[in-house]
Amino acid sequence: MPAELPGARTLRRIARRIGGPAPAGRPRDPGRPPVGERDWTRYLPVDGPELTWTPPIEVDPGRAGDPRVTVLMPHLQLGRMTGGPNTILNLTGRLARAGMRLRYASVVGGADEDLEPLRAHAERVAETPLPGDTVEFQAAGRGGGPLVIGPRDALVATWWPTAHVARSALAALDATEFVYLVQDFEAGFYPWSTKHALARATLGFPIRAVVNESFLLEYLTRERIGLFGEPAVGDRAIAFEPAIDRSLFRPEPRVAAAPRRLLFYARPRNERNLFELGLRALREAARAGAFTPGRWEIRSIGSELPPLELGAGVTMTPTPWLPYPEYARLLRGSDLLLALMLSPHTSYPPLEMAACGGIAITNSFGPKTPGRLAALSAQIRGVEPDVAAIAGALVAAAGEVEGGASGGGGQVAAPATWDESFATALPWLVASLREIAGWA
Repeated sequence: MPAELPGARTLRRIARRIGGPAPAGRPRDPGRPPVGERDWTRYLPVDGPELTWTPPIEVDPGRAGDPRVTVLMPHLQLGRMTGGPNTILNLTGRLARAGMRLRYASVVGGADEDLEPLRAHAERVAETPLPGDTVEFQAAGRGGGPLVIGPRDALVATWWPTAHVARSALAALDATEFVYLVQDFEAGFYPWSTKHALARATLGFPIRAVVNESFLLEYLTRERIGLFGEPAVGDRAIAFEPAIDRSLFRPEPRVAAAPRRLLFYARPRNERNLFELGLRALREAARAGAFTPGRWEIRSIGSELPPLELGAGVTMTPTPWLPYPEYARLLRGSDLLLALMLSPHTSYPPLEMAACGGIAITNSFGPKTPGRLAALSAQIRGVEPDVAAIAGALVAAAGEVEGGASGGGGQVAAPATWDESFATALPWLVASLREIAGWA
């Protein structure tokens, strides 16, 4: 029997995680049933199949005198607070500055047993005190209790399944609309399918939308999706540009004799990040001699991966998950980033890399054209999502780095602070919440 290739066990584990049986005790995602004759039993009950998860919703009349902004979160787990969830906490936590009382509720995934560390994290992210008497954390949904809200609450949905929860809850509230924080075209996370339809439908719910990035708002408006196809969308939607913290993401002098470093934002489980396309392009670039062995260090970030051979004597090695300051330090010490995103949203890594002075290669999509990406920063190179185009951009960028062009000025057209980022969106959000909930 031939010897097993290095990393094969890890690859099998990733494959099982992507499409294999659910671990014991963990509910299977109803949108991705396993294949097999035994699975037909789930279609037999006349009240099925379950399409989206909605926890039991209880409206407590005793809370009428304590109206809150209830933020419907995918989960309340500190260890899973990545870019999207952190942006939720960042924007909504600042509502406390306007005197609003908040409730964060996990309505899909789980919640930490002790939520106080998450509160401290939210205070750091939002740069705002969130005391226990005005900001509540509630474990609802799977593994928790019912979603308990007051009749005069205002709701904020933050991911398409939470928008379905918000629509279900509206029937018991005084409000007839809810606010929806839209951070991507989430229907594009799936093939044309039930999940795609359910995610897309949320954009036509009775919503007011806060949209993460103007490229995304432009795309939704251009495609006339849901609310964004209505003539009055301008009054019911607003965009903000994400901030890039210049204290963390900044140019740093490189040691001339140190190996050059390329980072690949590799996320096999997230189809929109085009892992296979990026890996093939890296291998084509390696075959073209872009990365001299010993002169270049190629590392993957973003997911658990085994070491992967790129060819021509070059191996891509994995980087463990890093705390945010260490992640920023890694970018400051790198020369080149490949970060793909089949979405109208730029995503944060290319902006962060550009702010560090390195070259970021990403793909174009809709209004996210090469020219408009270059207008954000000359260090961001947008190309068609095609193997030859990406490989060519990698070869050209590696040549620039070898020629001494690495370490640009770090100029990027993005806000430097989140207060600047939310300067227009936050007052709009406060006014919208007060209006839809009928608060004086």
